[in-house]
Amino acid sequence: MSVKVTVKTDITDDNAREQMDVTGRGKCYDNGDSLVLIFNEKDEDGNSVKNMTTITSDKVTIKRKGTVKMNQIFRENRATESTYYHPYGTMHMETKTNQIDFSRSGNGDEGRLLISYSLSLNQQEPQRHKLTLTYERE
Repeated sequence: MSVKVTVKTDITDDNAREQMDVTGRGKCYDNGDSLVLIFNEKDEDGNSVKNMTTITSDKVTIKRKGTVKMNQIFRENRATESTYYHPYGTMHMETKTNQIDFSRSGNGDEGRLLISYSLSLNQQEPQRHKLTLTYERE
């Protein structure tokens, strides 16, 4: 089904708070065991970045391809590692997921994913992240 996807990310550390919002149109596929959302976003230079979010009962995977590339895996109460590829360099990411909460309407036309995690880039001090993804049928 065609959907509108909104992703809001709040990032906080001891000294600052940053918020990023992304909205895109895409597709939602539900095969019973997993829900897959595919949509495109525009980066700060107007280039397209393809996003694919896969939600299963035990993990969430976010893959991005385009001017930036990453494959980030979230498992509740676990740490995962991956690499973030950016035009200005490559960064090692360590993600410690505190909470994953996913809910959707009875007919599946809309849903909400909340992930609370800390993220450390290149072994720097971790920052607290709260990602909220919502989708709704168009």
